[in-house]
Amino acid sequence: MDAWEVVDRTPDMNVIDSIWAFKLKRFPDGMIKKFKARFCARGEQQLAGVDFFETYAPVVQWTTVRLMLILEILLNHKSKQGDVTAAFLHVELEEDEKVYVKMPLGFRKKGKVLSPKKMLYGSRHSPREFWKYLSNAMVACDMQPSRMDPCLFVGPKVLAIAYVDDILFWAKDEKDINDLAIRLREQGLLLEQEDDAAGFLGVRLSYTSDGKIEMKQTSLIDHVIETLGLDTKMAKSKWTPAEQ
Repeated sequence: MDAWEVVDRTPDMNVIDSIWAFKLKRFPDGMIKKFKARFCARGEQQLAGVDFFETYAPVVQWTTVRLMLILEILLNHKSKQGDVTAAFLHVELEEDEKVYVKMPLGFRKKGKVLSPKKMLYGSRHSPREFWKYLSNAMVACDMQPSRMDPCLFVGPKVLAIAYVDDILFWAKDEKDINDLAIRLREQGLLLEQEDDAAGFLGVRLSYTSDGKIEMKQTSLIDHVIETLGLDTKMAKSKWTPAEQ
């Protein structure tokens, strides 16, 4: 994605560290989805005196998510989920912003550093800059942000919500969602579409026969229990201050 170029290190450079972030991504039922290795900049080492103006980036409210799921049932809408690949790397770095990063472990060259061209994961203001990039792409595709929730986008035929790089779409006709996805890709967004909203942010959505949607997080609950050593298969039962 042409995210950086390798340059010679000079004494006047402000060079920050880099780190590998390894993550095991799972489906809502706990099954392994993918192994991820992400190269990140140590944003906390960026100069405190640098004026980033604002670093806040909004994410969709869960009340909005639940409202949209209710509307899906009432209006009989189709849903699809999308994920933006390498989201922050979509954003070009400002020309006057000079940040240098140590090369990652396994790819280091003596006397060389990276000069980023794109927003790297870990940078202080990369979430906000990507949010602005995504919002502009949505508006260019006739999707206007709601005044009640800036992460809810309303279009002529499609509704969408965004949580950083995860997007949910709804429409009467699935073709309208596909058309919007094509337009977003034409805007430069590397959008990977999934089948439906069966799992969003680790929440499993189960569609029942009586027309309801159940939201479950059994995988997260099991993980917390196992991490705390409260799993009956691994540890002895413990008394806790709960009535039942």
